[in-house]
Amino acid sequence: MTARRYSTPLDLVLEVQDPFCPWNAGRHHLRADGDSVTCERTEARPDLRLTSAELGAAYLGGTTLSSLAAAGRVEELRPGAVTAASLAFRGERAPFHPSGWAFPAF
Repeated sequence: MTARRYSTPLDLVLEVQDPFCPWNAGRHHLRADGDSVTCERTEARPDLRLTSAELGAAYLGGTTLSSLAAAGRVEELRPGAVTAASLAFRGERAPFHPSGWAFPAF
């Protein structure tokens, strides 16, 4: 979570569920402001509940947390948290693959 930059400041507690890699599960306090990003385990009350699959999709930028929440895949536990997180996770460019729709294109 700290290896990327976020488009808006963010202060959010994520409750992540990960049945495939259970050591990743738990609550994580994500703070981002410009080039300063921290993500630490916490016992604080969560703002969003989601699985590692939804978090990964948003992290990579292929979909928004807002669209995942609308599909019932992200649970908003603090009003406004989905909107704030969606804006912060948004990148300047949409992800793409140079060969088009399928990869690898060999």
